[in-house]
Amino acid sequence: MKMKNKIWFLAISLFSILAPVKPMVAVAVMFIWLDLAFGIWRAVHLGGWKSIRSRRLSSTISKSLLYSGGIVAIFLLEKFVLADILGMFIKVDLILTKAFTFFCVMVEIKSINESYFDITGSNIMKSFQKFLTRSKTELNEFKN
Repeated sequence: MKMKNKIWFLAISLFSILAPVKPMVAVAVMFIWLDLAFGIWRAVHLGGWKSIRSRRLSSTISKSLLYSGGIVAIFLLEKFVLADILGMFIKVDLILTKAFTFFCVMVEIKSINESYFDITGSNIMKSFQKFLTRSKTELNEFKN
């Protein structure tokens, strides 16, 4: 087998192994870039275009690689080391990978909320919490 064919075979094998985790990586990276957009909006709103620094923009790339690498590492650990042990207690596939992805997304949502609050003075998280509380109250009243 030629070296070029071996490399293609290896690459296709690697992408096949990582196929289940691709949507989770995509969601985390999407929220990182959404945070970047809100951060740029905040910087321009508070300090003008001159306040945007390449150092802050480059942290988005670092964060994307860090989160993606973390998600993949936890996926590989869970899939090939912990799957049998976790399977005895939990019936949800890839629970650790999903939990870590959720944690990464929540960190970004908090950052987005801070940027939004600095611009508008409105806290999205508190508004959402009030909405959920009100909906639960109305649902309980409807049941009674």
